[in-house]
Amino acid sequence: MICPKCRSTSTGVYDSRSTHGGRGIRRRRQCADCSYRFTTIEEVKILDLKVEKRNNQIVDFDQEKLELGIRKSFNKRPIDNEKFNKLSQQVIEDILETDKNPIKSTKIGQLVLKNLRNFDEAAYICYSAMYGNFKSVDDFNKILLDFQRG
Repeated sequence: MICPKCRSTSTGVYDSRSTHGGRGIRRRRQCADCSYRFTTIEEVKILDLKVEKRNNQIVDFDQEKLELGIRKSFNKRPIDNEKFNKLSQQVIEDILETDKNPIKSTKIGQLVLKNLRNFDEAAYICYSAMYGNFKSVDDFNKILLDFQRG
């Protein structure tokens, strides 16, 4: 690891901790040359997962795109970063548990909704409105009625 201060490659780890539910590692490092201390975070990246879009196009899974979509459902609603990361991580774990590759984008949407349902009612409705394939107001009303029934 290169020291961000002096650019030396003589750095060492003096503390490591698990983060993001075991899917990442936070490492405290110190440069042997200038004694500068800094933190690095290593996370597991999903490299080979593919997504089949509604138009049958196959694209690489993009975790940032997924998180942006979920974050949009919380527009003007308070959400703590730690809780958001937990929610996002749970959706990703659910995606990986399907063992589908490629996974359909509609299935990803269903998994997001499953997790949002118990997390935040307004965000659930918002996400449904943004990513649902509604053809009429009746389709949207059906989602609201299903939500109310539990």
